[in-house]
Amino acid sequence: MDAIILCAGKGERLRPLTENRPKPMIPIAGKPILQHIIEKVEDLVNNIYLIVKYKKEKIVDYFKNHPKVKFLEQGEIDGTGQAVLTAKDYIDDEFLVINGDIIFEDNLDEFLKYNYAIAIKEVKNPENFGVVVLDENNNVIELQEKPENPKSNLINAGIYKFDRKIFELIEKTEISERGEREITDAIKLLIKEEKVKAIKLKGYWNDVGRPWDVLEANKYLLDKIKTDIKGKVEENVVIKGEVIIEEGAVVKANSVIEGPAIIKKGAVIGPLAYIRPYTVLMENTFVGNSSEVKASIIMKNTKIPHLSYVGDSIIGENCNFGCNTITANLRFDNKPVKINIKGKRVESVRKLGVIMGDNVKTGIQVSFMPGVKIGSNCWIGASCLIDRDVESNTFVYKRDELVFKKLINK
Repeated sequence: MDAIILCAGKGERLRPLTENRPKPMIPIAGKPILQHIIEKVEDLVNNIYLIVKYKKEKIVDYFKNHPKVKFLEQGEIDGTGQAVLTAKDYIDDEFLVINGDIIFEDNLDEFLKYNYAIAIKEVKNPENFGVVVLDENNNVIELQEKPENPKSNLINAGIYKFDRKIFELIEKTEISERGEREITDAIKLLIKEEKVKAIKLKGYWNDVGRPWDVLEANKYLLDKIKTDIKGKVEENVVIKGEVIIEEGAVVKANSVIEGPAIIKKGAVIGPLAYIRPYTVLMENTFVGNSSEVKASIIMKNTKIPHLSYVGDSIIGENCNFGCNTITANLRFDNKPVKINIKGKRVESVRKLGVIMGDNVKTGIQVSFMPGVKIGSNCWIGASCLIDRDVESNTFVYKRDELVFKKLINK
């Protein structure tokens, strides 16, 4: 038994977080999405084939020492079907296929009972997903792709069990006008010839496609952690709830950490800093004097030195905040924060701060309105109020007129 994990996509809806990393490498609860998936399957299979393409070096570098992981690069043709076909010459018989951007709770043992199976999940908004229609024996009889009038509220959850027959069926499918070959087209052929069992996921499942999905999955996983403090904790530090502080992290005097929270190695907190629930500080981050971070993911090497507030936000790697940088995260009317996703203005959740790429610098007294996205490699000048998205590689600053008047001594 082998596993194929699909990791080649660009993750356009998650930009700017995916400007410098593939979507499966976005950290959730202290490690990449892809690592969570690998940990679910590594004891069930002999080989794990990661199908890579976009920013492939990020995945290869991170997992190159895993004894079961092998890397296969997808060619010019895109799509999930073509991704699976990439492994044709390496798979002997039965295998699992898993989308590389999902966080799920269920174990996969039940899939091993069937020749062909597909995971399904019951949702309230099936029209936004691929819908699965079943017969009375839970066999798949139809697939609908984001239908206006779905025939069920059961959706394709992105986990499959196949044997080598699926490769033949993928090769029979047509390449779309967008240059893609999809696995669902092959499954439509498969259900005409074989019984494909639907396995309903009972636990948590998240198709991580939008920034607030990242934060939601982060909360789910943090709720399962247990306290493990190995780093240095100075005097008068208050720690409440479940908190992981890795070896090499330092919590300076008079700081407060409210769990669940994860503090990775090399992180420095304080003095007098406040880390609130559902926060993850990745490696070599710094939250300084009188700064507060709440329900946010702060990626590697980012510095939030003093008198700043970050709430319900995702901050990329190697960012540096000037004094008194503030992220707003709530509308006056308490309605969902609106955010731009692939050119469309959509509602997210009630509280959402800033979504920031890598290598961003802010001057002193910079404020971000709820839901703005800041591309990588931006500079935000002092005293700016950012109320709209900023594209990558942009310098934003303002010029106030200064008046100089000579004082006359009487």
